[in-house]
Order: sequence, then structure tokens, then C-alpha cells
Amino acid sequence: MADSTWTRNDRDTLQPAPRKKWQFLLAAALLLAAVVFVAFNALNAGGTQLYLTVDEYFEKEADLEDRDLRVAGWVIGDSIEFTQIDAENSTLTFDIVDDLNNPTQRLTIYAENEPKPDLLQHEAQALVEGRAGESGMFISNPGGLLLKCPTRYEEADGSADY
Repeated sequence: MADSTWTRNDRDTLQPAPRKKWQFLLAAALLLAAVVFVAFNALNAGGTQLYLTVDEYFEKEADLEDRDLRVAGWVIGDSIEFTQIDAENSTLTFDIVDDLNNPTQRLTIYAENEPKPDLLQHEAQALVEGRAGESGMFISNPGGLLLKCPTRYEEADGSADY
């Protein structure tokens, strides 16, 4: 049988190529930058929409300028005013509150060139998308008025749960 010996020579050991290490680090850095960019844009205050009640709106009104908002409340029926100016132009205004039994603050909603919704009536729940306007008025986005009719959600005994 033949004797064989193995000796290790430092020149024969494999070393990773320096270029491959830098390519890996560059790819990892680019991936991390992309994740940070996407997260920052998703959390950017200008790209999100706040959901507020009427009372919360008035508490934060000074900080809400030029923000896209959603405000929810109950419609006050006697405040609904729809004006058809001509065939293409109209205005719709109405007030919403947080509590119909104790309306502490009314927020006036203003919508331009929108048809009057059939569900816009007293005690309807409204969710309005838009921006804070001048003199305490809330300007609705086109198509930004969503309503829930209270008569469609009555209890079996006829009393509505508000």
C-alpha cells in the first residue's frame, strides 16, 4: 500500500473574491433603500387620510389645512339646502353632528356640482371625504359623500338603533 500524506499550503486555500463581497453589499444597500423609500411614502402624512368625528375635527381644525380628510357624523335634516344654478352647476350644503340629541358643534358640508343624494335626509349617517375650507366649512371631494339611510337599518320591532 502506498503511503500518502497531505499537507496544507496557505496558497492553496480558497479566498472569496473581493468583488463578489462588494456586489453583495451593494445589492443589500439598494434593497434596504427601496424598503425605506416605500415605508416613508406609505407613512407620509400627505398620502394618508385622517378619519375624524365632528368634535375631533373642531379640536384639530388649525392643523388640518390642506389635508385630505374623512369626517363622519349625523345629518341635521333642517340644514339641507340644494340649489340648482343651471343644467351643470349646483351647490349642496348641510350640517353634520356627532350626537343628534346633544349637538355641541355643527360642521357645515359644502359640495359643488353634485346631485342631491336620495339618502340625504334627517338622521342619516354621513361620511364625507374632502378638505377643511374657510370659515368652518368642509369642502367635499367630487363623489366624496357617502350616506347610510337610517330607515334601512331598523330593528324588527320598528325602533332604529342609533
